[in-house]
Parts: sequence; C-alpha cells; structure tokens
Amino acid sequence: MKFAKINNELTVSDQITIEDLKEIQAQGYKTIFCNRPDQESEGQLAFSAIEKEAQNLGIKAIHQPVIGGQISDGDIAQFSCNFEVAQKPVFAYCRTGTRCSTLWALSHAKILPIDEILSKAQIAGYDLSPLIDRLNSLK
Repeated sequence: MKFAKINNELTVSDQITIEDLKEIQAQGYKTIFCNRPDQESEGQLAFSAIEKEAQNLGIKAIHQPVIGGQISDGDIAQFSCNFEVAQKPVFAYCRTGTRCSTLWALSHAKILPIDEILSKAQIAGYDLSPLIDRLNSLK
C-alpha cells in the first residue's frame, strides 16, 4: 500500500489488501472510499471483502466505482455528497490513487482555490494540471 495524504481529512492510496485494514484503523481512519470497479484487473480483491473486514474493524466502507478518465459530473456530485457526510479522516483507494485525488479535486473546485487544489495534489504525488480547464469550468 502506497498512501499519500492530501490534507487532514483525506488520504489516497493504490489498491489495499485485507492486511492493510489494520494499519488503516491504527492510523485513525474512520471511513474508506473505494473508487475502483470490481474486476478492473485480474486478481484484484473485491470490494465486498474489504467492506466486510472494514466493518469488523469499525470502519465504514463506501463503494463508488468510477472508470479512470471518464469521471462524470454525477460522479463528482456523488463523491462530494459521500465526502461531506463521511466521518473523517477518509482513506480512499483505487488502482493508483489518481482517481481518488481527481474526484477530490473536482468536488472541491467550487470551495478551494485551484492553485491550492493542484498544490495539495502535487505534494501528495499527483499531477492534476491536465484538469485545469475542468476545474475552472466548475468554479
């Protein structure tokens, strides 16, 4: 698991395992978002397995699968709604963490300066500069 902290409320990561959940719990995360469709790649752990173990550890797990490069306005609205009501901090994962950071960025375009969004993502290791036009359109 390679994780990157976007801010105090959100950390993003590549695919997690059942074993990673204990570390996620120990670090104080209250909610997990999975932004990866099941069966996206061979051997990928199904969300239902993550969800079951997360529940056993007292962590809420939310599945909002999106396809990379095809994030819709509806996906942004759903992420925003999920994030708003989620108990923080949130740990979000997908294949590489890019979809999670993209969803966060697009869902915060109306409330944070674009330079701040891009900077936080860059510090976490994600270059979201190709999203500048879309971020501006969401202002």
